[in-house]
Amino acid sequence: MNKHKWEISPMYGLLDRSSVAAHLETMAAKGWMLEKIGTFFWKYRRIEPKALRFSVTFFSAVTPLSPEPTDAMETYRDYCAAAGWQLAAALGAVQIFFHEDSEPVPIETDPAAEYDNICQFMKKSCLAGYWTIGALSLYQILFQLWRIWTRPVETLSNGYSAIAALIWLPMALLSAAELVVYYRWKKRAKAAAESDCPLPEMRSARKLSILSLVWSGLVLLLLLFSAFQYSRGMQLLLLGMLAYMALMGLLLSSALDALRHLRTPRWVNLAVTCALTIALMVGGMAGLLALVLRNSGSGWLEERPPAETYEYHGRIWEVYDDPIPLRIEDLADTDYDRWSTEAQISVSPLLAHGVFSQRPRLGESKDLPDLDYELVILKAPFLYDLCKQDYIHWLERDNDKVPPDYRDEYRSIDPAPWGAQEVYQAFYAGEAGNRFLICWQDRIAEVDFPWKWTVTAETAAAVSAALKGAAL
Repeated sequence: MNKHKWEISPMYGLLDRSSVAAHLETMAAKGWMLEKIGTFFWKYRRIEPKALRFSVTFFSAVTPLSPEPTDAMETYRDYCAAAGWQLAAALGAVQIFFHEDSEPVPIETDPAAEYDNICQFMKKSCLAGYWTIGALSLYQILFQLWRIWTRPVETLSNGYSAIAALIWLPMALLSAAELVVYYRWKKRAKAAAESDCPLPEMRSARKLSILSLVWSGLVLLLLLFSAFQYSRGMQLLLLGMLAYMALMGLLLSSALDALRHLRTPRWVNLAVTCALTIALMVGGMAGLLALVLRNSGSGWLEERPPAETYEYHGRIWEVYDDPIPLRIEDLADTDYDRWSTEAQISVSPLLAHGVFSQRPRLGESKDLPDLDYELVILKAPFLYDLCKQDYIHWLERDNDKVPPDYRDEYRSIDPAPWGAQEVYQAFYAGEAGNRFLICWQDRIAEVDFPWKWTVTAETAAAVSAALKGAAL
């Protein structure tokens, strides 16, 4: 029979004292006594099932960096023990006691002192964190929305960037909920304390916490899905970084707990914690940089290593052999077969984005052309206009800085030869260029043809045949 049991934190805020006490009383009736509380897990030990009463109090003189226990805290615990309240577990200023009587004398008998203790606890241990996390989350959400608005194709095709706002949203909502609940309670509690009445209960946002946990799990699954587009080396590197961050948090927490139990002064705990944090961060960054530099050029961290390399004018150039949907051979007759074809593809649940190029080797022929194009496949139809405008705005981004006659713009042309619903041709300072934006119902392509070429109806048909059904 197990003598100990671990429980995931039951989503009650510690300020929701009545819910915490009720939960612990239920556990005691089942034969489990609280032994240790943490941020994520609570530990119980097996006892004979008992009907116990629990009380959650706050000793505001203690901060997360204070030695454990202080002389004042021991005096406080002795005072509680004299009234029959035994300490079950503690976490910094949070003290949880139990009593064997069914109707014990309450620990807190002065509403004004109780109100002051809770407010001091929140000020020292919680409020700064809630405001910081809330502000940081809001900044990240707004920043990601700005990126989606200004560079939708680049942002929404990246698995992380496409859901970054969703990652921060639960934290923003929880921080805001906790702050709203606290300040509403504070207003009512102050009035109760001034009237010498019992303080009102402060209910936690438990349902929102559970919803946020489920939301976070779904977002994590999406992140894992998006990680598959990276090379195996990069995947291992990302996992290693996450593991190092978890280890860093564990080491810092363990070191602080050890210092507090050694009853070292608060300033020593602060100095050691800061020094250890800096050392671990610098050491981690140095190790990461050394790993990247050591493996640079090995192909281990690259999504696709080059097929081969060659030397030209004293430099080493890479040759790729990636499959690309549209090739120069589809558009013109050529017997050259030493092309470098490169494809950079990013995929998210919202869209897929491919950047393709085909180039001859340097020095082999000055007459061979380059071909550059992009292809966006829309998985969400409502993104059509946003992605189309992304390309148009990028070409016209500097028009407000030059006179009208020197502006670059996309002009609509006949889409019939391309088999598309919309086609735009780039004009540079009024002169027609060889860049075209082709828009089908579920995809958008921007093709930059060699400047010497004449783009004909046959060229348009070849592009449509290659790109209209291509998959990424």
